[in-house]
Amino acid sequence: MGKFFALVIIVFMVVWLAPMCAKLPDDLSTAAAPVPAPAAAPVVSTVTAPVPAPVPVAVLKPKAASERPALTLTTYRSRKMFPLENDKYIVSVIRANKAEVPALGVRMTLTTRLKGQIAERAESGPGQSLAAGSTSYFGLNVSTVVFDELLNAPEEPGNELEWNLSYRFQDEDSAVKRCFTLRALPRRREPEGITWRPLGESHKCEP
Repeated sequence: MGKFFALVIIVFMVVWLAPMCAKLPDDLSTAAAPVPAPAAAPVVSTVTAPVPAPVPVAVLKPKAASERPALTLTTYRSRKMFPLENDKYIVSVIRANKAEVPALGVRMTLTTRLKGQIAERAESGPGQSLAAGSTSYFGLNVSTVVFDELLNAPEEPGNELEWNLSYRFQDEDSAVKRCFTLRALPRRREPEGITWRPLGESHKCEP
């Protein structure tokens, strides 16, 4: 009886376990657990700053000839009368070249007028050079008789000294001509000096 019951138990176990064994893979060594799907890469939020526009660098260009300061003449107050030479006064003015280039062919004419008429005229010699940024005194002769008469003349049109300056800048064509004109009337300054009454100036070249 014991063997019979043992056989029944074996048969029962085979019948009960057979379906379960059918579900197992044939080769347990090749079975693998399912691989989980790769996690999505984290999204990194990026902010791109705008690239600043390049700042233009100022380039200093040399001034055009038309923009340069012109040569100028200026009278000045003197505590003494102008120096004498051969019965003529050496009447001086201040010449200034404020440009960044030298001036060439600088020539000057001094005309004395009395009652609207030319009483005397003096001219400088050959054209001179005036260095860039330079200032200097320059004088031309006026006879003592004419100058003293002008000092005593009334302040009315036609009584004056007129300086005419002509020149060109070094980097300009030799045919270029620039001009500056200054007009003034000398007046006595006590006890023996000279002062001036300005009458006008111009950059126009006379024909």
